[in-house]
Amino acid sequence: MSNNIVLKSFYKKYCKILTSTIQLAKKLYFNHLIAQSENKTKTAWNIVKSLTNKQANSSEEPMLNIKGKFITNPQILAHTFNDYFSNIVEESVTKIIKEDNNDFNKISYK
Repeated sequence: MSNNIVLKSFYKKYCKILTSTIQLAKKLYFNHLIAQSENKTKTAWNIVKSLTNKQANSSEEPMLNIKGKFITNPQILAHTFNDYFSNIVEESVTKIIKEDNNDFNKISYK
């Protein structure tokens, strides 16, 4: 490349213009794809996946380690999550009540 300052400035200016033109063209293209789609949400997520190069790992089945035992059965996994989230609130409330009672019992009324 030449050491000509004017030429370098011209080059940098048009690189910026080209970059912004490409970005605008992509935006218009993706907006058109979404607008023409019957399922706009799915199309939008497919565009995001394609731009981030993320692919679903459908070959791997979900696995959860429960007390040292690996569970892959979807029904057992769903049941395990349901039990956990159903009971966590009750367990937390019980723990808080016990802590409050312990704190109350430590108060001295002298």
